[in-house]
Amino acid sequence: MLTLNLQLILRTLSSIKILQLNGLFKLDLNSNIVLNEVQRLRDKRYAADALKLLLNSAWPYSEPRAWLLRGTLEHQLGKYNDAILSLSLASAYNELHFSAAYHLGEVHRSLGQFDQAAAWFLAALHIDPTHRYSHNSLQFTRFSIDLLPRVIESYREFVNSAPSFVLAAQLLAHYLLKNGQIEEAISINRHASRLSFEPASISLSPINSSLSLPNFIIIGVPKGGTSSLLGWLATHPKLWCHPRKELHFFDGDWPHGAAWYSSHFPLFDSHLDIRCGEATPNYFQLPACPRRIKELIPSVRLIILLRDPLQRALSWLYHLQRFEGLVGNPSELLENELDGLESLETSILTSSGFRWPNAIHGSCYNVPLRRWLNLFPPEQLLVLRSELLFKSPESSLMHVADFIGVDKNWNWAELNPFNVNPLPYSQLPDHLIERMNVFFEIHSGWAINQAISAF
Repeated sequence: MLTLNLQLILRTLSSIKILQLNGLFKLDLNSNIVLNEVQRLRDKRYAADALKLLLNSAWPYSEPRAWLLRGTLEHQLGKYNDAILSLSLASAYNELHFSAAYHLGEVHRSLGQFDQAAAWFLAALHIDPTHRYSHNSLQFTRFSIDLLPRVIESYREFVNSAPSFVLAAQLLAHYLLKNGQIEEAISINRHASRLSFEPASISLSPINSSLSLPNFIIIGVPKGGTSSLLGWLATHPKLWCHPRKELHFFDGDWPHGAAWYSSHFPLFDSHLDIRCGEATPNYFQLPACPRRIKELIPSVRLIILLRDPLQRALSWLYHLQRFEGLVGNPSELLENELDGLESLETSILTSSGFRWPNAIHGSCYNVPLRRWLNLFPPEQLLVLRSELLFKSPESSLMHVADFIGVDKNWNWAELNPFNVNPLPYSQLPDHLIERMNVFFEIHSGWAINQAISAF
């Protein structure tokens, strides 16, 4: 039986031939109209309706695109084994081998099968070494150390085949660092930071002239809109935003020293007045980061996006299920984490960094914000509500640009959100919502009140 939504869709698609098969309505997929509608529904986050529309169609076993769409929808709906089968069938067609390989990598990542995921991402990149999504996904895939030599070998090939593609060179440096080859990593990183400016590199200072460090850092919070903010700021002509989000220097690569961090950023001639920045949202929560940033870049401008704590917690949980192999009912996972946090002494709760799965704990904003305010004056910290960023993006960007020190009256490009979860969130039981809201009022209420929530 078709849902009301699907019946409405069928009525609007007047050019589709309706077939009667076994008493059920079936759609003739020889036309691309149905497939386009399925893709539109998927992109609008109606995955269940999109899959129903696809499966209530006269299935064209010879239509490669239908298998690809089916696999991506099954992945979104958590039907991982079905998705692997559908995408494997799609990969048999040469024209879809690249897309199927990328999506197979994402499915294995959701299953926590990180080595298999890495292999599929590499397969996709060997077809198209400039595919940004595959590079980003592989960067955040926790594959085993045994695969590292293979990844480095592949990235050398990617850089040779696409020498002007900045992200491939930056990630080659990233993997070389993980392999202990720090001098080569720094050299490649310095070269990569200048690639996007050729042939205008005359505007850059000599490559070894001095340390180049960022003027601003987006330090938090995960699932708070930091990808969107960085991507939107990157369109400003006086801002250089690092293409590889989440450098993790102050919370991971700190032992490698300032020379490694500096190699990520081009040094502009001073008359250009261009500001550099990066975004690593984990910095906000981790106790060691404020002191390290203060030590290395005492005058840096820091930007914090604070999202509604409950919504951020749920979004982070879905992130772990999509990308880290976390299994379980969201309500049970949140309740178990909340039980554990409520049992801790206040001193332990407030002094710790990440506590797995860090959905609720990562939404406790009061203590981390006080750490930053204890070391940095208020004029160096901009605390903004995530909801305001997406409700009034142009006004928010003007405020951020003014805070960084560049012209705020820039004609901002089309402001589409980045890195949005593909499915609407499930409904939590009322008693859990009430418990979480009480907990967040204690541990996040003060910080939320410090954030700009309206202009």
